[in-house]
Amino acid sequence: MEQLKYKPDFEEVKKRWRHFWNNELYKRPIIMGACIKEGVRKEFGEVFSLRYYRAYNGMWKQQIEIFNNWAECVDFLGEGVPSHTPDFGPDQFAAFYGAKLRFSENSKHTNWVEPSIDEWEKFLPLKFNPQNETFQRLLEYTKFISKDAKGKYLVADIDKHSNIDTLLALRGAEKLCMDLYDRPETIEKAMNCLRNDFPLICDEIYKAGVHNEGLGTTHYGIYSEKKFGVVQADFICMMSPEMFRRFVLPAIEEEIEYYDHSYFHLDGPGALKHLDDILSIRKLGILQWQPGDGQKPNFQWLDVLKKAQKAGKSVHVFGNSKIRLTPDIVKQLHRELDPVKVIYDGIAVKNKKEFEDLASWLEKN
Repeated sequence: MEQLKYKPDFEEVKKRWRHFWNNELYKRPIIMGACIKEGVRKEFGEVFSLRYYRAYNGMWKQQIEIFNNWAECVDFLGEGVPSHTPDFGPDQFAAFYGAKLRFSENSKHTNWVEPSIDEWEKFLPLKFNPQNETFQRLLEYTKFISKDAKGKYLVADIDKHSNIDTLLALRGAEKLCMDLYDRPETIEKAMNCLRNDFPLICDEIYKAGVHNEGLGTTHYGIYSEKKFGVVQADFICMMSPEMFRRFVLPAIEEEIEYYDHSYFHLDGPGALKHLDDILSIRKLGILQWQPGDGQKPNFQWLDVLKKAQKAGKSVHVFGNSKIRLTPDIVKQLHRELDPVKVIYDGIAVKNKKEFEDLASWLEKN
């Protein structure tokens, strides 16, 4: 029997996810949450906000100690599987192509790269070098986490920002927008290079530890016994449907095909014009609709959620920092959404009992 220190009911959780991916309802919908264990009065510092900074700057032992101190104090509720990801930052895919990740001392929680492609002729064909310094360090970090994770938690897949988002980081938004009109053939060539490299990059990261020695794969708590990953393309909010279909949709379809199970991260109202095309991808399993800053929370976009379910996709439902997804809201949504095709995530509860009461209610209703 496979056990995880931070998820004692891992065997039961695996069973529930197995039913989910098979489009079967096992007692109730998938629900996830977390709370500090009762009686715990422990300080564990900034667990996630500085994870990129610590990872990129070699502070691996410190980051993992902070994570473990936190995880020991937390009840991981429902089907959420505790994990740690070996991310170096949002633009790490661009760094695999030679760009340099940069941090500001005033905002260490994230990073960026300076656009490095000035003249396309000097850079095409884009070629991924497996010996790239950032990539090799990420593989070493993945192995480091994997060694610590054994028997406690899982190594999560990285936040990729591949395909068109990699070109965005390497070229810059303004120039890339102009290139789509002025040099479409060049963009197609560049995208073809990235598409060819994607499985090579992912295979190496997977082998370095994301496979979890056969225990399955996870990302932000969502779990599969098979190969699971997140696909996204944030730049598409700036593209017309015609350009999206020409330059990006083929790459998204290939990335989704790479995985056994996947979800697509659709980011911002400007991306909604591509919703029908995304939902038409046969193998896509889950739509994660992220409305963005200043928008109403995800769970209030019932039209989007219902449309995705009608297209045969599951939906990832959650709140935001201002309006949390509470048990009462979950009960309301349970009357509107297909329980077979939904994940309720980040449910705000005061304690474990409150979460268990919700689980019991969902089973009865």
